[in-house]
Amino acid sequence: MTILLGAYAARSCPVKTQNAFDATLQRPAGEPDESLAELFDGGSQFEDEVLTELVSAATGQVVDLRGLGDSATARTQACLAALRSGADVILGGSLPLDVAGHRKGSPDLLVRGVDSEQGSPRYHPVEVKWHKIIERRNLRRGPTAPTVTYTTLARPRPLSPERLPGFGLRVASREADLIQLAHYHRMLEAAGFAASDSALAAVIGTDDVLGQRVLAWVDLSLPLVRTFSRTETEGWRLRSVLERYDHEQAFRVAVAQVAQHQTGHPETDPAPLVRPIVTSECGRCPWWEHCRPQLDPDDVSLRIAKGPLDVREIATLRRHGVQTITDLATADLDELLASYLPEVTHRSGAQSRLQVATRRARMLISGEPFERETSGPIPVPAAELEVDFDIETAADGQIYLWGFLVNDPTAGAASRYVEFSRFEDLDADAEAELGRAALTWLTDLLQSTRTVRVYHYSAYEVVAIRTLADRVGDPLLLQAADYAEREFVDLLEVVKTHFFGVAGLGLKVVAQRAAGFHWRDDDPGGLNSQRWFLDAVHGESAEVRGAARQRVLDYNEDDVIATARVRAWLRGC
Repeated sequence: MTILLGAYAARSCPVKTQNAFDATLQRPAGEPDESLAELFDGGSQFEDEVLTELVSAATGQVVDLRGLGDSATARTQACLAALRSGADVILGGSLPLDVAGHRKGSPDLLVRGVDSEQGSPRYHPVEVKWHKIIERRNLRRGPTAPTVTYTTLARPRPLSPERLPGFGLRVASREADLIQLAHYHRMLEAAGFAASDSALAAVIGTDDVLGQRVLAWVDLSLPLVRTFSRTETEGWRLRSVLERYDHEQAFRVAVAQVAQHQTGHPETDPAPLVRPIVTSECGRCPWWEHCRPQLDPDDVSLRIAKGPLDVREIATLRRHGVQTITDLATADLDELLASYLPEVTHRSGAQSRLQVATRRARMLISGEPFERETSGPIPVPAAELEVDFDIETAADGQIYLWGFLVNDPTAGAASRYVEFSRFEDLDADAEAELGRAALTWLTDLLQSTRTVRVYHYSAYEVVAIRTLADRVGDPLLLQAADYAEREFVDLLEVVKTHFFGVAGLGLKVVAQRAAGFHWRDDDPGGLNSQRWFLDAVHGESAEVRGAARQRVLDYNEDDVIATARVRAWLRGC
């Protein structure tokens, strides 16, 4: 069986590769194509919107191969023809198989770059991702946050990209995107269409810092990724994305080669190169039902879900005999750290991470969800009118719902939920208009003759108000942002001051486990609400749209009720 790995293999759990090439295993029912892993629900719609916009806006020759369907042969032949013709942009094509490199793949976009001296067309891969890729630059991150260079959908070719001072690429949190782009770059090399002097690639994310979608470019040959190193004094070094990818790809090829020799006879079969370790991928992986029975019920990677140790950290613990939370909780930590730390120098704060994991292991064994860090009453500012506040945002970060719960402790009246929402695709002006309506209402309430306090959980709401106000420059919004930063009460900060949580201190955890509150929805969560918003706007029928709209409103109302319940719990501690 020829080993051909898709672009997601090198960025995904190697156990997936092992299982896929083990002939003794039955394929999971409905096993999905890994290339679709990120395109669930709104992700595929976002990609379609971006690519359609690019087709309309881009100058030059644009070849759209998306209409060819699922025929890999047709898409590859058409892609090769477009590459040879020198098209400026190619959408939806499949690159020729790289058998020697064990690669297959279909990038979202191929954008023509600067051609070689011989004049043959040269291309760069581009991916569309349903998340942000740009962040405000922190100079302390040095080379890991290069200044953004970008091109627009109208002129996507990187012939003279613009710079965006003050902003950098999200390298650490988006390394997987870059690994995927490196896969396509290597395929372009094998096919003879990669630039010989540049390993540029780009991501189109949900960023709105320029008021339009852009291609954020990165040089995959630059040393951007922190990795473990035995030879460096510090124990780590920066490697290029291409170096990182080549290592991960080669390892998965080796994993697949060993897996191919499995016959179902453990006494003679070669030992698999990897064992299951729980990661964020497991919950959506079709192989989970195969991997789960191989783990001890108290495996460290299975039980410690908050602040989890990464794959290398878990593998290092296993090499030192620490498999379960009981092993970790009872280990001599000083002795363990002496041998553990030299093997995990790729992580900053590795000692603290292990110490916190050990504390969580002990709490899991004792069954205590929270540990108090202080003693005595917990001070929580009070007022005659207490307003709990929460916002909901779409995938692109735009605020489409402002929710408030007005509580009157002195009158004993029932709480009143007030919401300002627009269930439609918002542009910047519509978002600002909705924000002005919500904050005008709140400002009027604050000017009443009674004392008023506004409570929220985490800094997200205050940051969102400031971001909106600075972008719009409206005096009312700016005044509201100043007031929020100065006067709003962040209950998460209060909780963090006084408690440590075995499963963290998020609102869902504290409200349910400490305050006894339960959401009406069976699957509450911010990411889920983004998908519900998409259904509320683009659902196939009025009934679907109406149900999704109500689901979002109920979820937001429960969020503010939960905030009020946490506040009451804190006052009773």
